[in-house]
Amino acid sequence: MKFNQLRDFVAVAEVGSLRGAARTLSLAQPAITRSIQELEHSLGTQLFVREARGVRLTPIGEEFLTRARAILEEIRRAQESVQQQQQDAEGSLVIGLSVVAHLGIAGSVLPPFNKRYPRVRLRIIEGFLPTLDKDLRQGMIDLFVGPVPDGTQSGDLQYTPLFENKRVVVARKGHPLVKATSLADLSDALWLTTSITREAEDELHAVFRKRGLPNPRLGGQAQSALSILTLMLNTDMLAMMPVQWVNSPLLKPWLEEIDLDEDFRAPPIMMVHRAGLGLTPAGEYFAHLVQRSSLQMQAL
Repeated sequence: MKFNQLRDFVAVAEVGSLRGAARTLSLAQPAITRSIQELEHSLGTQLFVREARGVRLTPIGEEFLTRARAILEEIRRAQESVQQQQQDAEGSLVIGLSVVAHLGIAGSVLPPFNKRYPRVRLRIIEGFLPTLDKDLRQGMIDLFVGPVPDGTQSGDLQYTPLFENKRVVVARKGHPLVKATSLADLSDALWLTTSITREAEDELHAVFRKRGLPNPRLGGQAQSALSILTLMLNTDMLAMMPVQWVNSPLLKPWLEEIDLDEDFRAPPIMMVHRAGLGLTPAGEYFAHLVQRSSLQMQAL
């Protein structure tokens, strides 16, 4: 099994055709075909089913794709680890950031990182751990920073706690219920849920049930910061959000906290990466900056 065979296999799997993979890799199609045939021969099994309009993975091919991607990512990290220990370090770093990490951490991390590694290409993906954990496990994402809900940790990922967090009830500026003082005062409001967990509705319902209140009326569910902000600014929906939403200078002109006489715990903020897979020097430095920024936030 050779590196170029794994590279060619992943390319064919991702574009769904030998011709498309050849264009992507700037290679002749016969070379791609020969590479795949040699890989299948070395493994003793068929990885693709040839069809009129391309190819599709066999069940064994689907499983092998996960491992092939992980191998290629480890090779990339190994190459970049060597490069980044030399002058004029290059490479790439893929970071998953939740909205909390965007609002509370990224602003203090990105300037010093860019100064230290100006030629390392940084790719940032917004999302929550349940939506990004597969890519973390496969090595497609180097590092995730954000909330980790209780009971969701697994042995194949490494978790570094950063700080405990809390949630507050957030509304658009000028919301008619902004003077409310208890959750009971908001029982008739329309609520927006997010996908921090796979059971976002149940999470909000549990908060109300704990206080002997009926389940809230749900008006919508959103995942991205832009979708959440758009819904909140153009409707009377309320949301229970991490406190960073109302502390952020970026959002202060648009959102405000409804100051209730009760506190709401949020999942702790953690840094997560694949267990047993070391970060590149650029990744290690990014992780160091995240931890430093988190300590500064706790001191405030």
